[in-house]
Amino acid sequence: MEGRGCWGYAPPEVLDPVATRCAAALMALVTVPGCTRVTDRSRFEGPSEELEILATTPQPGETGVDPGIRIDLCMSGRIDPRSLDEVDATLSSGNAIMDSELSVQLVPWLEPGKDEPPLDTRGPWCDGSILSIQPQAELTPGAQFRLRMRPSAVGWAGESLSTEGPQWLTSEGADEPRYVLELTVDPTPSEEPPPLPGEGDPPPPAPTLRDLFEAGGPFDPARAQCSCHLDPDDPASELLDLSEPTRAYHDLLGSARLRDTGFPMVAPRDSSQSFLLHKLLREDDGDALFGVLGDPMPPEAPLPYADQLVIIQWIESGAAP
Repeated sequence: MEGRGCWGYAPPEVLDPVATRCAAALMALVTVPGCTRVTDRSRFEGPSEELEILATTPQPGETGVDPGIRIDLCMSGRIDPRSLDEVDATLSSGNAIMDSELSVQLVPWLEPGKDEPPLDTRGPWCDGSILSIQPQAELTPGAQFRLRMRPSAVGWAGESLSTEGPQWLTSEGADEPRYVLELTVDPTPSEEPPPLPGEGDPPPPAPTLRDLFEAGGPFDPARAQCSCHLDPDDPASELLDLSEPTRAYHDLLGSARLRDTGFPMVAPRDSSQSFLLHKLLREDDGDALFGVLGDPMPPEAPLPYADQLVIIQWIESGAAP
């Protein structure tokens, strides 16, 4: 019966007891808080507008940039991580191209430009996704670098990326505009030597799924944020049982089956490609993300950003039990 429950759907041609129980669960939503509408359709059509780059860290032309900077581009909407390739963005100084990694933060979960959790957990610093370009080594002090990026990013609902604006140049020897951001690294070498192995404060331990069930955590049963996943008689718990960590871990990572959005329930170390996060997010109008069947979770109100961060950090650190 895997895949046929309130976090997925039974195809219309499959009429079995699971579909019957999910229909019954729909009738129960008027009295049971925390349960979701089940449907085989997404709740809106789209795309409706183009994506834009709203802000960057560092800013275009910024000087005195930290050599350990990660370049972050704040987008106006959600990005489909499947639309990007490593060669879509390059960082260079003169003719020397730096090794770098291009990635997507579907929800911003790092401090802008830094490899650490955000200081402010009341809300994300960017309302859309983040395109991150992480150099694989510190940048040379005093050197000028140039980021060039192709307009290959596609929005979650298929939106194209606008190439209007002063940073989009057509004079880069290509057949399409390139987004260009120049920066100059701080010329003053750090006076602090890098810590030796074993020195300094140890990093905090990675969160485990059991931590998410602790008092005040996003899956704390006492908070009843996902009540239909706590009731053993509710069809929703057949697909995702959040009554205790062991059962939840099996349901979250025990199958590689692709869900509504084309991703597994949890992809360890990649929250952007985890259906669990997709199901927790909302569009501006409160509907579920494009392609997510039924209502977002929890259905009554968005999951607080601080709770989203805990779940994202658990996934990004390896999704340990």
